[in-house]
Amino acid sequence: MNIVPHINALFAPRPPLEFKQPYSQQVGKKRKLPYEGIAKCLDSFETPDEYEENFKKFKPIEQRKERRERIAEERKTLSQDTVKAKAAAWDPSSYSFESDAYKTLFVGRLSFMTDEHKLKREMEQYGPVKSAVLVYDKDTSKPRGYGFVEFEHERDMKTAYKHADGRKIDGRRILVDVERGRTVKDWKPRKIGGGLGSSR
Repeated sequence: MNIVPHINALFAPRPPLEFKQPYSQQVGKKRKLPYEGIAKCLDSFETPDEYEENFKKFKPIEQRKERRERIAEERKTLSQDTVKAKAAAWDPSSYSFESDAYKTLFVGRLSFMTDEHKLKREMEQYGPVKSAVLVYDKDTSKPRGYGFVEFEHERDMKTAYKHADGRKIDGRRILVDVERGRTVKDWKPRKIGGGLGSSR
């Protein structure tokens, strides 16, 4: 039977270990430190008065849950202060409108695909519409999902107020309301703590 040389080398014995002279000096045992009490360390301990003083300076580490609660409380306080400042500075008489408040209907929850032409065409079912205006974002120029519709007659606005709420436009159920900013006394918008809130 023929064996391949490099396979046969795997079974060859290893060379013997190199001889080393024995260590002439005997290794001694490690010296252990003697056990002592704490009497000589008592000077390093705090006195009761020093402990009380240092304890007052101690600040506990803030845990993750406490940090989240603190940040949430700070944000809530900042939001309340911002709303109060806006409410104090809000003056509805400073705005100038060309439309009649008692003929204007607020339309909310609109689809972003709805334009003024589509909104006007849908509202004309309740009476002649003078104008339909959507509100756009100042930064992105995209619609914000609500607008105002001014009718030719006040009775048509009241009819739309009664029947148009919940109507579908472009697959979205709309919400309608009167223009409370100029028709209701002491009315405040939702951004400064007013609005109808969860009632709608």
